[in-house]
Amino acid sequence: MTLNKATLDLKVGDTETLIATVIPEDAEDKTVTFTSSDESIAKVTPKQGKVEALAEGNTTIIGTTSNGLIVECEVVVTAAE
Repeated sequence: MTLNKATLDLKVGDTETLIATVIPEDAEDKTVTFTSSDESIAKVTPKQGKVEALAEGNTTIIGTTSNGLIVECEVVVTAAE
């Protein structure tokens, strides 16, 4: 499995959607569930992968498939200008 981004640099209030590609293409279950290691910095919608930057800091968005494959995206959030 891969993500369309390995890192995200966001400002507070920004949003970005992560897209997971599950391999092989004929996998039975391509469901990916997203979580944030620190939801006070950035939260993510579990099924859609939409990341919302909430506060300055660093966090990791983790995508997990039903069979346990994991991908990560490092997120750095800075102050809005």
